This record gives sequence, structure tokens and C-alpha cells, in this order.
Amino acid sequence: MTRVRIANFRSIPACDVRVGPLTVIAGPNAAGKSNFLDALRFVRDALRLPLEQALESRGGLEGVLHRPSTGAPADFFRIQLDLHVPAEDPDDGSARADASYLAEVGAVADEGGRPGVRREELSLAGRTLSLTPQSASEDRPHNLAASRRRDVVPWHLRAMRFYELHTPVLRDVDQTRRSRGASPLGEQGQHLARVLSALAHGTPAAKDVVDGYIATMIENAAGLDGREIPEADLAYVVGRFLEDGRQKEVDRRSLSDGTLRLAGVLAALYQPRALAGSIPLVGIEEPEISLHPPMLGALYDALAGASQNTQVMVTTQSADLLDNPAADPDHLLVVRDEGHGSVIGPIDETGRRLLADGVLSLPELLRSGEMRPQEGSGR
Repeated sequence: MTRVRIANFRSIPACDVRVGPLTVIAGPNAAGKSNFLDALRFVRDALRLPLEQALESRGGLEGVLHRPSTGAPADFFRIQLDLHVPAEDPDDGSARADASYLAEVGAVADEGGRPGVRREELSLAGRTLSLTPQSASEDRPHNLAASRRRDVVPWHLRAMRFYELHTPVLRDVDQTRRSRGASPLGEQGQHLARVLSALAHGTPAAKDVVDGYIATMIENAAGLDGREIPEADLAYVVGRFLEDGRQKEVDRRSLSDGTLRLAGVLAALYQPRALAGSIPLVGIEEPEISLHPPMLGALYDALAGASQNTQVMVTTQSADLLDNPAADPDHLLVVRDEGHGSVIGPIDETGRRLLADGVLSLPELLRSGEMRPQEGSGR
């Protein structure tokens, strides 16, 4: 993905930004960081599900439309995503092409004001296809681009994954039936044990990377493993910690929230499907939660390393996450809401001058409240 344009989606009145292999969406609490990721997630959901279902999980059309502080609320929202994708087959990366997908959703007059797709366009290599607007009513469920399920653009957008990890889910025994091939990590942390096991057996070098970050960031830790019991079709996580120079196994119920969350973040980034290119984008909400601030700089290395295999987007309000030489101002999108909706953009010129002159470091810029989006961004 190279560019994101959003209009009238939740707290975002307008947004037009460039994104790269790694994008860190930074800003204070309730500024609208999660809404930016949710706009991408909405496209993914609407390509997988009937539009009505994608809207219903967000409180319906009224729950999604931007409500300005003054004036009437909008009656539609629009999301447009530009991509650089394989020209033909998603499994063949030898040729690339520019692509774009646009969806405008709002009340459809011909359907009595019911929510529906008012405009939908799919472009690839300079060719644009306009798809017929449809309603989200139960008698005519609409699956965006359903007639083009084999097309590379919908494939990429449907394959995105977005993570909001929950510790009880990460800690729980996985009793779901084992699938053929490597299961993707569930978006709340389901299947963590199976993902760790698949890494250990299929890509041990990647498992070593995961364990290396765990050992670096968690005191006395040596790694986490997935233990599978085939005859019972279940799996669970165990920890390995150093004690008196030896590794000791630690039960999942005794693992700290921070250890489990870090394992979940790393599993999301380095899971087999991401390494193989089957997950083109991984989005993670606040990967720093429950981790000790002094250790967060190393997490940035993990994000940057994973972005060589899959596009990575994370939200954060942590200055400590940026305390790393690899943290690049060009990786950042800044989100602020001064009462008129979320403004999203790259670091403004004032902030860049403070960085260039050595007045403030990147974490100090965020911590001081002086990190702001470029004037005019998202307007």
C-alpha cells in the first residue's frame, strides 16, 4: 500500500497520506489513530462479508459517518487505497503494477435511504472498472468486488490482518481443530501456540529471531514455544527462562501479561504466512502495551525487521517505542484532534527543524507534545 485517502470516516473528516513498508501512527489517546487503521480494516471486512455485516459491527452507517462539531453530519464516507502489486498473479512477484481501490458508502436514494455502495472503482495498470452500486439490504447483500474474487487487488485487501491482542486469549489453550498448513494468528491472539510451533518446525531461523527479541526484552527469558498435543488436537504456550544457568520451563498460567503480549506481537509480525507473502499488511494496535518502557526501543527493531517481509502499520502513544536509532521521522504519521476531527499527516516542518537541529530527539518530540501533523494534512 502506498497511499491512503479517507473522507468522513468516524473522527476523520479528510485524510490523504503516503505510507511505506513501516508506518508508525503516533499521537495522544483518543486522537483517532485507531480510526485510521479501522478504515483499512473496514475495506478488508467489506470485501470478505456483506456490506451490512461490515457496517453492523461498527454500529451501522450512523456509527461510522463523521460528525463535525458544527454543521450537519456527512451522509457518506469514502476510502481509497493505492497499492503497488504483482501485475498478474499474487504468487508471482516478478512484475509489479500500480493499482487503486475506491469505495464510497452512504444512503442510497433508490433504496429508500438504506446504506449501500454508492461508488466503487477498481483500477489496475491504468485500467479502471466501475462496479454497479448496490444496497446493503438483507434481500440484496453486497460483497464488494465479489465478482472479481480472483483479482490481485481484492486479494491483497482481503488478506490484510489487524491485531488488537488480548492476554486471556494469548494465554488460553487452543482447542480449535488443527488446520492444514500454518494457521494465521487470530486477531485477538488465537492460535499463538500453533504459530510458534509452526515457526519452530518450518522456519527455525524466524523462530530464533522471535526468541531473540523475547530474550532481549524480557528479563531472564530464553523464548516461548508452542506445545502441541496431536491426539487431543490442542496446543498451548510454554515459556523458557534462565535459572542458575539452565533453562527452566514456565507454565502458561505463570507467564506475565507483558511476556505473552510481546510473543503475540512478534508472532503477528513473523508468522509463516507473513514471511511467505500471504499476508501483505499487518496492523497492530499499540504493540507496547504491558511492556517495560526501557525495553521498547528493541521492539522498533522487530517492527523494522518484519517490514522487509510484509507491510507493517502500528499505532502508538509511547515515546519510548521511538527511542531507537532505527526510528525514522519518515516512518511516522502524526494524529491530532484539536476539536474539529482527526488531522493526520507527516511530522510538520517545525518538528522536523527541531529534529534536524538536534533540539529534540524523536521520542522527546512526541513526549513534549510538539509532534504535530504537517499543516494542511488531511484537509
